[in-house]
Amino acid sequence: MKLKEMIGDIKLFERERVPREVRVLWIAIYVQTSSTRRTAKILSEIHPVSHTAVWK
Repeated sequence: MKLKEMIGDIKLFERERVPREVRVLWIAIYVQTSSTRRTAKILSEIHPVSHTAVWK
């Protein structure tokens, strides 16, 4: 089973404002950087996001 499918099955996120693929990428980047601000900075190239959104 792919990570994207697992996240969809367990309802990890309350809202669906951002595509699931982008949220999976958020998780992967955050695990590598351990910083919400760095993660938001990297992801802003793909999708507008604040560090607070990454934190939540």
